[in-house]
Amino acid sequence: MLESSEFNHNLLDWYQSNKRTLPWRQTRDPYRIWLSEVMLQQTQVTTVIPYYEKFITKYPDIDSLAEADEEALLKDWEGLGYYNRIRNFHAAVKEVRDNYNSTVPERPETFFNLKGVGPYIGGAVQSIAFNHLLAAVDGNVLRVISRLDADGRDVARASVQKDIKKRIEEIIPLEAGDFNQALMELGATICTPRAPKCIMCPVQEHCEAYSRNIVSELPVKKKAKRKNEIYYNVYFILNDRNEILLRKQEGTLLQGMYELPKYDVDTSVESIEEDLQLSIDTSGRHVGSGKHVFTHQVWYMEGYVLHTRDRHPDFVPLEDVGGLPMSRAMQKIYEQFEVPAERM
Repeated sequence: MLESSEFNHNLLDWYQSNKRTLPWRQTRDPYRIWLSEVMLQQTQVTTVIPYYEKFITKYPDIDSLAEADEEALLKDWEGLGYYNRIRNFHAAVKEVRDNYNSTVPERPETFFNLKGVGPYIGGAVQSIAFNHLLAAVDGNVLRVISRLDADGRDVARASVQKDIKKRIEEIIPLEAGDFNQALMELGATICTPRAPKCIMCPVQEHCEAYSRNIVSELPVKKKAKRKNEIYYNVYFILNDRNEILLRKQEGTLLQGMYELPKYDVDTSVESIEEDLQLSIDTSGRHVGSGKHVFTHQVWYMEGYVLHTRDRHPDFVPLEDVGGLPMSRAMQKIYEQFEVPAERM
């Protein structure tokens, strides 16, 4: 399938005529291309666009982002999820400022050593920004190549992904950045997971799966493990100074984010009081329910309002809560909370 120059020509010609107008395609700035690729990992294009535009307005270059406060960055990232992405990006950008004169390294081996830069990010940025002959293999590309080659191997396996990357790099043309984006665009708009538009495909004649009528059977991907379900009680602990207890996460994937105290549903009030070092009035009320799906977990949450007269360093004024970074899971339950009028 990928052996002929005709394939490359057909794909690139289609891309130039049909590519979506996206803000990160209007620039050759490596920093902005890098930012867009970090945001696009496991996140839909339509979701990313407003975040990207907000970020480049507030942090237009390496220096402005490197100097940003992490808590402010997490707040601006709020809702995109996978918060390690922005933490790693922030660390890498600071290294670029400190060690490379605020210039994104053009040498692949240097760029790949930055924090958070893996095979996909590295290949995408180095090919799109600098036209290095490197593949950028994401889920769209895996699907496209597996169908073009009628490849029945499990695309979830690292060895298969590595082989597909090598396969692309054997034939990648000098227009490497456009070629990578064309493969991704084809997967996003034509060679979709369900109901692919084969009749509109610019490389249909090169597709082995189409000729065998097995497009719907590919790609092969091992069945995902059942997500771990966790049930939490989430507590809105208020004091008599119009403050609420929020805890800043440390040492977790949500590090730096604020959350309401949460405990397994079978945790006793006495254990909660001991953990928080507070005396709690348990005559509260139920706030509402929430559910949030992570990559490997599902949280089911029940919210309850409780009160205390004790002091605690983690209390924050209710009016300040909106300015603090909070995971989407916590936002879902917090949005159901209405501060009683007598506490406003």
